[in-house]
Amino acid sequence: VTIADTMINSMVIEEIKKHFPEDIIIGEEESTGSYGAGRRWICDPIDGTAGFVMGLPSAMFSICCVIDGAPMAAVVYEPHRKQLYSAIKGQGSYCNERKLSVSKATIENGMIALAPDYVKAKFSNEPFLKRLLAYNKELAIFPGAVFRSCMVAQGRIAGFPHPRVKPYDIAAVHLIVEEAGGKVTDVHGEVLDYSKDFRGAVISNGVVHNDLVALFQ
Repeated sequence: VTIADTMINSMVIEEIKKHFPEDIIIGEEESTGSYGAGRRWICDPIDGTAGFVMGLPSAMFSICCVIDGAPMAAVVYEPHRKQLYSAIKGQGSYCNERKLSVSKATIENGMIALAPDYVKAKFSNEPFLKRLLAYNKELAIFPGAVFRSCMVAQGRIAGFPHPRVKPYDIAAVHLIVEEAGGKVTDVHGEVLDYSKDFRGAVISNGVVHNDLVALFQ
């Protein structure tokens, strides 16, 4: 965690409270309440902090307006290249006003992204990872759950499975990916409910989704 993480989180709380004083903000570093029904703002001030420290463009800001557990409006920003992603439920998703669309790649020919921690020895016995490696394919391994998800929405990556992501990691990109034609569920293929805390998700172009979910079963 850097000073920037905590400062941005505090700025988000301050700004939202000016316009929506009754709303609850849930941030990775600081929150004004807990998960629940009604309207919540779920924010990750800097997703991919390690990348931010190294100056990599995989570090991104994200915020999502969630109503009764469902993402309704989302904004994600990558400051290095000034890439602004946005989505409103039922209105598509965009990057700097360019409409996004996921790929039609299959599990055999599509690139699958993983978090860097999967290459560490302590995670080498992950059953789902062993099943994925059995496809004998190259994997894209780089930091930033939000960045990886945006690559799915852009059609550059076919899918991104992660058994440990939290709501603040993916709330915004959940909507961005789905509005680009993709699919986002928990690791069992069930609907994610952002009115409560959870861990783990599968983010994909939809084509490879069942294959990625099967890795966890």
